[in-house]
Amino acid sequence: MNHLGAKIKPVRRVISASRRVELLGCFPKKLTDFLENRLPPEKVHTLVLWTKNANVLLNNRKVREVLKRYDQIYVHYTITGMGGTFLEPYVPKAEKLLTRLPEIIEFVGNPLRVHWRFDPIVHLKDTDQNFYSNIGFFPELAGRILPQGIRNVTVSWMAIYPKVANHLQKYGFSPVEISDEEQKKEAKRLESLAHSFGARVHYCCMEGFSQAKCIDGQLFTLLHPAQETASVRKAKGQRPFCGCTESWDIGWYYPCPYGCLYCYANPRLFPVEAVLAKGWHF
Repeated sequence: MNHLGAKIKPVRRVISASRRVELLGCFPKKLTDFLENRLPPEKVHTLVLWTKNANVLLNNRKVREVLKRYDQIYVHYTITGMGGTFLEPYVPKAEKLLTRLPEIIEFVGNPLRVHWRFDPIVHLKDTDQNFYSNIGFFPELAGRILPQGIRNVTVSWMAIYPKVANHLQKYGFSPVEISDEEQKKEAKRLESLAHSFGARVHYCCMEGFSQAKCIDGQLFTLLHPAQETASVRKAKGQRPFCGCTESWDIGWYYPCPYGCLYCYANPRLFPVEAVLAKGWHF
């Protein structure tokens, strides 16, 4: 109650599903069960979905039925250009992800509720010193994604944690560290290209760059069908340089069956022969 005796409407929560694991694409039943049992729509301001595979969202009737009950869905859609290669062996190829983008926009009701993630950018070499990076995919992807009304793209460079370097080494690859100067040059090229489409590049947890807000309460308020206010308090417990506002992340660290070799969470690692059979592009 306020001082006049009127009830104060509680601020509904922003739900993140999930930074930790691909819930939508790999564990859809766990996602829908949790939402139905713990988070009815009246408790949720915005449901943020992080995914590398929209097929479940668009093809699974149960998932669609459950998600349609929520006032606002916001999608982080990751397309790195590496789907189906040794780095993302069980992620769909970029072409398949791109063809479903219009359907995602239609489902969420506004292209501003779709956020493209070109994340991570990798620089690698194999045992023969052949160099590989996915940054060359950015122009073509941007040219097909951003004209559809998407105005935000988030990038980061692969974090070279010891476990990531060890994963890569098992498959015959090693990370290449680039200088801060080269990283800045790459960033300027990405920014310039995104700007030409009226979009903005954000940097996820990158020292020396502007802070991304992958969870952005102010933006979610503006996009909400009723302009209902979301919390803008800074999130606790996130990595350094994270600019996110608070949310409840409902993911768990299950072994992720996508098997991405750069993942520092809990990727399921597959036999070397099976991974390399997925392809290697120079």
